[in-house]
Amino acid sequence: MSDRSKKFREIDDLIFGHFDHSLTEQQECELAHHLKKCPETRARFCTQMRMEGRLHSLGRDGFLSPPALPLSCDAEAFASDKMHEVTQASNVSHKRSIPTVITSWVVAATAILLLTSWSLWPSGVSAASVLEQAKQAAQKIVDRTYRVTLINAQDQTVEQELKLDMRGASQFVIRPLDGSYIMGSNGSEFWITRPNGPVWVTDNFRSLAPALRRRIPNRRILGFATSPNEPLLLEISGLIALIERNYEIELVNSPGSPDHHIRATLRSAKSNLPQAIELWADPETGVVGKAVTHWPNQSSRAIELVKSEPLHADWLQHSHHAPNAEVIAL
Repeated sequence: MSDRSKKFREIDDLIFGHFDHSLTEQQECELAHHLKKCPETRARFCTQMRMEGRLHSLGRDGFLSPPALPLSCDAEAFASDKMHEVTQASNVSHKRSIPTVITSWVVAATAILLLTSWSLWPSGVSAASVLEQAKQAAQKIVDRTYRVTLINAQDQTVEQELKLDMRGASQFVIRPLDGSYIMGSNGSEFWITRPNGPVWVTDNFRSLAPALRRRIPNRRILGFATSPNEPLLLEISGLIALIERNYEIELVNSPGSPDHHIRATLRSAKSNLPQAIELWADPETGVVGKAVTHWPNQSSRAIELVKSEPLHADWLQHSHHAPNAEVIAL
């Protein structure tokens, strides 16, 4: 079980315990803290609240009550003798339970007020707010590693798989799994090299003459990297900016997924843009864990977050990957 799944399993236990009146005062405070900090917890709390209300209605209307059976004479006499004792005991029990019930409903009422005042009921989450949160998360200068997958249009098989290391918005290193080349950018220049070959370096790849471009392996990928309209790479913030300029967005209900799912549909057909883009973002942090672009020729490209760990200080420099190679400036 992942840490995230374990966390929400523990939160669910707190929510169930709250409605069962079985939490300690410390656990009630812990639940209140999660409700204040986490939108997903608030959504789960509201779902359980609605379920509890529905069960209460069914019980009140008799739908959950077992069928009444006729009592024998002995049973009637026994019930009559014990009724007074039960009434006295229930009065004592009721008095003891009043503080617990009041405490629980105070916490529930507080949570409801917080949800209402912040407009953070599940129905209040919009595609625009999710996209804005994802944009803010993407602008942070954080090292992240992604897996990029290119899917063949004919048979939907994996055509190519790459590993992408990112720092912020414009610094990256791309490595195909077969190790045939490695390419990257330190934010000011692009570079690419093959095993035991020279390093080609340029600060403006798209202005190079076609003859020079042909010397660079997998130049189509490098062309993607420098295109302002290409969402295959290179930064989630650029992908989001592309969506804002050219796409209509909607929030998709994905049962079983804790992430917010956005589908973006192209407003007007353009040959150099995907027909649709999908994003999955963490509801707490806004970090996009997965993005998929769908193209007119039925091909697709996916980028999935693998880890967020600091890279080596000079990881984005070609000298780290090819320290003894000849450097050729183009």
